[in-house]
Amino acid sequence: MLRIIATLSFLTAATYYDLFNKKNVPVFIPYAMISIGLLLNIFTLNLNFILSSSAVALAVLAIGYLVYRTGQLGGADVLIFAGISLLLPNAPSLSIFQASAQQPLFTYPFILSVFLVSGFLAVIGLSAKYVPKVACALLRGNVEIKAQSALSSVLIVASYLAVIYFFSEAGILSTAQSVFLLLLVLLAGFLTLFKDYISSSMVEWVPLGSIDEEDVIALHLLDEKLVRRLKLQPVLTPSEMVKLKRTRMKKFPIFKGMPPFLPYVLVALIFLLLFGDPLTLMFT
Repeated sequence: MLRIIATLSFLTAATYYDLFNKKNVPVFIPYAMISIGLLLNIFTLNLNFILSSSAVALAVLAIGYLVYRTGQLGGADVLIFAGISLLLPNAPSLSIFQASAQQPLFTYPFILSVFLVSGFLAVIGLSAKYVPKVACALLRGNVEIKAQSALSSVLIVASYLAVIYFFSEAGILSTAQSVFLLLLVLLAGFLTLFKDYISSSMVEWVPLGSIDEEDVIALHLLDEKLVRRLKLQPVLTPSEMVKLKRTRMKKFPIFKGMPPFLPYVLVALIFLLLFGDPLTLMFT
């Protein structure tokens, strides 16, 4: 219970800043999560548990850093996930609205479920926001579908449809679960098909003084020679900001409209605590 209360408290605070402070989450929040998680794990005096939970957190940090460098996740988001993995290394054995405890066929870190459910919610949230916008743009003829996006969308949908069909035929997925996953796959295909239009709608051309540290720059809208010469990276760290000053450009394309991700993480965690882990329910 202490672990759950601490995780929910810190994550709620981080979500508040993510929503109302321009996605700038104070670093003390994820650092406190990581520190308290480490202390709680050490106090168990179980060496195997300490090593395994620490290894998972390091893996989260390593993979998260690679995703962060591409501009897909904020640095605070990565640290928050590491903090959750330490505070809640294992899924609660019984959730509030779950009739009986479920034993999965194999064990896995609870953070995997948090990330997957967060991703599902993000797909639904982004689709709810952009389906009407894309539909209106299509009617006006303002959307261009590139062959690469169409191919990626078809491959994604086809691949996941094959997986859903396999699990359905094997009896692992119920009809309701298959329909739900099918809806998510179609939404993911939609986002992939119109990713160029959606990305462009998130971009604002702003002066250097309006750029915040760790903002993400739309490199595809800059001159390719300039990007190669300066070796610009998507995430604008202080060293990247120095590079922008050398360009003498008045405005830069910045992803100011990128939606915050931590609200989806908070909702996902609450869902998991209330209704149980869908992965556990699926593979039992």
